Amino acid sequence: MMSEEKLTNLLEEIYRDIEELSSRVSATISTSKVTIDSTKDDVRVIPDYIDSLKNSLHGLKENNEQLEEKDMHTQQSIETTKAEIEINTVKKSELESTEISKRQYKEEIERKILEHQQKISQLESEYNQFSSDVKGKELIYTQLQTQSKETVDELDNKIAEATARLENVENENKLIVYLMDAGLLDVPEAEVVATIASRPEGLKLAEIKEKVNMPPVRVQPTINNLLETVIEYDAMSDSYKILDIIKKELE
Repeated sequence: MMSEEKLTNLLEEIYRDIEELSSRVSATISTSKVTIDSTKDDVRVIPDYIDSLKNSLHGLKENNEQLEEKDMHTQQSIETTKAEIEINTVKKSELESTEISKRQYKEEIERKILEHQQKISQLESEYNQFSSDVKGKELIYTQLQTQSKETVDELDNKIAEATARLENVENENKLIVYLMDAGLLDVPEAEVVATIASRPEGLKLAEIKEKVNMPPVRVQPTINNLLETVIEYDAMSDSYKILDIIKKELE
């Protein structure tokens, strides 16, 4: 059997537990009362709170509708902006392509300009060289023209002199006229014949060369052409004379 002391201790322990439990219950009841009082107060304000909530909810709904409308407009604006971005992207690509083409065209133009400038420089150099050559040639041409004119003038003077002498011979010496009309004499030979005819007794070769104007080297060949047809050689006197037969024709 349990001893009295243990039983007493057990009862005291149970008593303490009951007191602690009673204290807890009292505290819980007290707290519950406070909560109930607070809840009553809350319950009294709940209708107003509900009305406030309803008003807030209505306002929120209106705001939500406005926001939804704004969202719709915003979405439309986004779609429009996307379309514009796509268009602008295409335009940007086209502009970039156009820019590249224009840049390439500009570079091609600049290259051609450089080539033209180089050609112009080359042509200017060639032109300057050509101008210098032309000036040199013009100077040479002027000199040649002057010399040619002087030569032509000199030849004209000689021809005029020869023609004048021939005319004088024709007027003064019927022999020359006769021989030229007969085709036995030409102009270069006429001077030699006239010179020989001026001395009936005959002229030596050296004397003939001194009297005629033609080059000395041409005198002998000219005399050779006239031998036996117009003149003859006299070996005794070593001189040239007009043929007697021609003299008789003119008597």
